[in-house]
Amino acid sequence: MKSQTKEWYYLDESSGQWLGPMTLDELDAARKAETIEDYSRVTNSQMLRQQGAMGQGISYYMISRLDVEFTPSVEEFREARDGKQTTVLSGPNNSGKTLLLKQLFFQYGQGSYLVACNRFSHVDILNTRKVDEYEHRRYYDNFSQQYYMSQQNSEDNELKLEQILTSLKNGQREKLFALCKELLGNTFSLQRTERENDFSPFYVDMDGENLRYGSSGTRLLLTLLGILLDERFTVLLIDEPEIGLSPRIQAVLSRFLYDEERRLTFCPHLRQLFVATHSHLFLDRHVMGNNHVVTKSGSEVTVRPIMTVAEYHQLQFNMLGNEMEAIFMPAAIVIVEGDSDHTFLAKVLQLHIPNRKVAVVRASGEGEVRNKLYFFKEAFGDLAASPYRNRLFVVLDKQISVKLPKIEQDGVPKDNIIVLSMNGIEYFYPPQLLAAVFLSSTEQVASWKFEADPMEFNGIRKSKKELAQLVTAGLNQCHATHPEVQSLIAKIEAACR
Repeated sequence: MKSQTKEWYYLDESSGQWLGPMTLDELDAARKAETIEDYSRVTNSQMLRQQGAMGQGISYYMISRLDVEFTPSVEEFREARDGKQTTVLSGPNNSGKTLLLKQLFFQYGQGSYLVACNRFSHVDILNTRKVDEYEHRRYYDNFSQQYYMSQQNSEDNELKLEQILTSLKNGQREKLFALCKELLGNTFSLQRTERENDFSPFYVDMDGENLRYGSSGTRLLLTLLGILLDERFTVLLIDEPEIGLSPRIQAVLSRFLYDEERRLTFCPHLRQLFVATHSHLFLDRHVMGNNHVVTKSGSEVTVRPIMTVAEYHQLQFNMLGNEMEAIFMPAAIVIVEGDSDHTFLAKVLQLHIPNRKVAVVRASGEGEVRNKLYFFKEAFGDLAASPYRNRLFVVLDKQISVKLPKIEQDGVPKDNIIVLSMNGIEYFYPPQLLAAVFLSSTEQVASWKFEADPMEFNGIRKSKKELAQLVTAGLNQCHATHPEVQSLIAKIEAACR
């Protein structure tokens, strides 16, 4: 992504002066014309502000070449989020979330801070130190220097837990410990290593033990909350706050972060919060439009806000791994008319989709299908906005009185309403299994009618329910599957991907 602003300079060896300004394209053209070499010193407005006119800059070959375009541009996205307290970025790995956070950090400047992924730190004895009120500027300068250098891509978090704890004022530290007690249930305090010696160093006590024995998740939470209290930052960008935290702590931390009133009380200086996450627990449930999906196609990174409840639910579902089983729910639901349909199709789906939990639900007749759908609407809300909108199927016999458009209006996609070509599931049983039950040949089975209940062939009488049980008892993957049943299996498999 090349900047078209005139911010670049190169060092003229003969005069020792920086010549420019020029765009990056113009600087590249100077290299092509051999006005400068790969090792020529170059700089830009940002580095000149940091290093002064006598700064060294970097070698031309070290300029970062980020061949990515953002839609909307980072500047437009920043302007769109101006005044919004919370912005959540979600998306798969390598979608551009971290890259966007870095771009925003670079633009917001020294009043912001990027909490990078690599923030694990150990803490033991806390030694006194003089706090440099301008050290946050050094953090930003280090980042912006690396920003232009193609060899460097650091994910390190500059602020370590020991620095955070020793930088906070007493009142802020007490506020931090009080909030951690509320979220974790543990009691924190500062204690001296030698109780009777005021000159001995301190350590953080957690329930009577040194914090060094605490879990990494506890230290990670203290790190995040301690940075929130840092009054030098008005904009905070957190990359994957869920790292090292249990789902329960993720949930309570998320509720705290997105509760504007509580956040204002805890860190009134913080104007904006950006969060990039893979956890559904860190989605903003209060303001749907604060959530954004980041995707990457080729060299284009797109940032799209969530606009509807259905999109929000789909995002949650994707972040759960796109599997209903992850939340103890069936992967798909198939509503059938009666007992025989239920017995046979449940066995078929178990055999052919063994890695998915598919619930087959009997409706006790076609007239009850819509009542079952009403039940699911009561349980899941609007089916069209639920994760089941493409995973709900209805299977009906050929002779039906129910209006199919009504079923579609109830929330079942048209392609998921299956009307069989024959009136009875028995026509779809493997012929060799029917022949075995009635002691006949498969050729005879082809001419039989199965509408009556009970049925009698070759002097053998079976109810439809008994027949379904006998057929499924012998059914295995070696038996040929009727094309219409195979089509149903394929649709369910596709919906569950």
